Amino acid sequence: EEGRGERGGGGEGRGVGGGGRVTGNMGRISSADLAASLFMVGLIWTIHYVHYPLFAEVGEATYAQFQQSHVERIGQLLALPWLIEGITLLALLVVSVFGPLHKIRIPALLNGAAMAVVLIISGFWSAPAHADLADGFDASIHDQLMTANLVRTLAWTVCGICAVWIVLSMWPTEQTDEQHAK
Repeated sequence: EEGRGERGGGGEGRGVGGGGRVTGNMGRISSADLAASLFMVGLIWTIHYVHYPLFAEVGEATYAQFQQSHVERIGQLLALPWLIEGITLLALLVVSVFGPLHKIRIPALLNGAAMAVVLIISGFWSAPAHADLADGFDASIHDQLMTANLVRTLAWTVCGICAVWIVLSMWPTEQTDEQHAK
C-alpha cells in the first residue's frame, strides 16, 4: 500500500498495528519495559519471600556484615533493570498521554502510579530500615521492613501486570486500519 512504508499510515492506527516507526520503536520500548519489569517482579518476590525472612536467622555476630553485603549485592543486581524499567515507563507514559498511543494510556498510568508507590516505599521505608539494620538486627525494624516490602512487592507486581497489558495492547491484529475505520 502506498503511504504505509516506514512512517506508517497516519491517524491513531499508526501507532498500533499500523506498521509505522512509532509501532517499531514503541514495540521495542514496551518489550524492554516488560523484560525489566518482570525481572524486578521476580526479584522482589524472591527478596520478600526468601531473603528478608532469613535476616532473622543470620545471627548477631555476623549480621552487620551480612546486611552490608545484602545492600551492596542487591543494589548491583537491580540497578540496571530498574533504570531500564524507569526510562521505558517514562517513554510509554509520554506516548500514551501526549502521543499517538492513547490505547495504552490506562495501563501506562496504572503502571506509573504503582511505580510511584514502589519509589516512595523504597525511599521512605526500605532504605531507612536497611540503614537502621546496618548496626545489627532489630526485630521491630525487621517487621516494619517486611510490612512495607509486602506493599512494595504488590505494587511491583501491578507494574508487571501493566507491562504485560501494554505489550498485549500493542500486539498487531489481523484487522487493518481500513477495516477499523469502517
